Amino acid sequence: MCKLLGLHKTRTTGRRPQSDGMVERLNSTIENMLASFVSENQKNWDEYIFLLMMAYRASAHETTKVSPYEMMFGRSINLPIDLSIGHPDSNFIKPEYSSDYAYELSTKLDKIHDFARKHIAAGSNNMKRLYDRSTNFHEYKAGDAVWLYSPVRSKGLNPKLQRPWQGPFSVLEKINAVIYRIRKSPRSKPKIVHHDRLKLYVGDSLPFNG
Repeated sequence: MCKLLGLHKTRTTGRRPQSDGMVERLNSTIENMLASFVSENQKNWDEYIFLLMMAYRASAHETTKVSPYEMMFGRSINLPIDLSIGHPDSNFIKPEYSSDYAYELSTKLDKIHDFARKHIAAGSNNMKRLYDRSTNFHEYKAGDAVWLYSPVRSKGLNPKLQRPWQGPFSVLEKINAVIYRIRKSPRSKPKIVHHDRLKLYVGDSLPFNG
């Protein structure tokens, strides 16, 4: 299905929101917007979500430099105030000009998407440079012993005194450049985790291999 639709499927793992960075960023933005309007009991969020989403779709994106609405439809969104005072950039199309409009819209969308792609690529490269600066990459191989970062809070215990690293685990295989399958013992269920949650185990007592 992905091939038919021209989609590139990526693998994501639990406790790794960076793997879905664009979606997580959108969710965070919407949550912050809702937090400014909902009541203390938070039960009226649905009364604001549609207006807030309209505001989001009408706003130019920091990376693409154009609004989501314009990316989709090739024109700026008509806001409620435009119904009262009119929109200076009217997109009303008469039937006899529909073919010309379709061509112009297609051309405009191509330009907008090309413009957005260039800015997305530049933004992605910049984020990669910042990420690489703070990452000490180590490539693991099957049989390596590793620690797994899993800061799960236990009720009744001070989270500051809990050990965030579990293990050691044994690396079963490398799925791709940053995703690994690991297991703690022959009877335990394998885990699929991101490279950033692992660090090499150094000690006398090693876990099983394979």
